Amino acid sequence: MRSGRRQNSPPPGASYRNEPLQYASGNPEVAATPLAAAPFGGVAAPVAPTAARVPEGFDSEGFLRVAKLNFVRLQAANDAGDINDIREFVSPELFAEIKMQMDERGKAAQQTDVVTLNAEVLEVTTEAGRHIASVHFSGMIREEAGAVAAPFNEIWNLSKPTEGTQGWIIAGIQQVS
Repeated sequence: MRSGRRQNSPPPGASYRNEPLQYASGNPEVAATPLAAAPFGGVAAPVAPTAARVPEGFDSEGFLRVAKLNFVRLQAANDAGDINDIREFVSPELFAEIKMQMDERGKAAQQTDVVTLNAEVLEVTTEAGRHIASVHFSGMIREEAGAVAAPFNEIWNLSKPTEGTQGWIIAGIQQVS
């Protein structure tokens, strides 16, 4: 997903200073819903979190606040089978995979409770006309009422164009071993 030369600072004319996490829908309230413990998106190999590489001036605290909301939002949309909501803030490739998993699930009920949620910005780069951010999510999640919560550990890769007003979209989700 990330090829080519990485930059850890914004290109000329661009700035990360106080840039809020805004998803493609344009509505920051629509930002995050958690995914199930089995995340969406194919991964060639698990990726382990490393020291953060974030450009100076990037509002990590604000970005993570909205990212957590969107984590929970995506989980709720997945549980409810709300494919239209999911389409609003994921890439077309990720949407296709989520839809396929939902189709396989059929009408089977699903309920996911996020018991604890931790988030950390790992990296924010700019390349090929896109800002790319990687966020490490971990915590405890319960997938059945009355069940014991289980740990989860995943990295979300988000992107947005450097030009225009389009917000961040979730481009991929990776399990961390």
